[in-house]
Amino acid sequence: MSEYIVLAFVGFIAALTPGPDIFYVIRQGLCNDLKSALIAVTGILTGNVIYLSLVYLGLGSIGKNSYFQFIVGILGAFYLIRIAFIIFNEKVTIDKNCYISKDIYKDALLLNLSNPKAMIFFAIVVTPFLSKNIMLSFVNLFLGICSAFILAAIISSKIELEEKILNIINKIAAVVFIAFGIKLLFVSLSAFEKIIGN
Repeated sequence: MSEYIVLAFVGFIAALTPGPDIFYVIRQGLCNDLKSALIAVTGILTGNVIYLSLVYLGLGSIGKNSYFQFIVGILGAFYLIRIAFIIFNEKVTIDKNCYISKDIYKDALLLNLSNPKAMIFFAIVVTPFLSKNIMLSFVNLFLGICSAFILAAIISSKIELEEKILNIINKIAAVVFIAFGIKLLFVSLSAFEKIIGN
């Protein structure tokens, strides 16, 4: 059960990592109000559900294959470690110019869906949990992501976020991504041992 908590935590940290989705939610909270920020969260989470569904449909049939786990584990580990180094060294700035959208939900959904890295991230993060209950893995990941976006919506509508806080979040996310990348390497090693054993 603790592995599912780790998965929810990784989803939570990943969602808080500065990027277009979280900045859109924060901007709605800063420029408008909590309701606008929560509408943005709903649009982004709808996109996440679409991506998770696509990943689930694809992983349901091939996800338990040792070759698949080995390849995705290796690629995923390097991807997460690469992203960790990028965000660790990135200096975050917040653009406080407010653009008022007429359709926040649609803008948030399209923003999320225009990022194919989200699907790759979901496929990578869920891979180590495929030998377990895949649906429980998806639910925990989604709950972690959902709680991060809701927290960002609430905080951004109540206080003004500082760039310093977002830079600290980047550093924490980098450490979590490296740890998870190392875990993926161990999953790949285990899958490789199964391949050699056959």
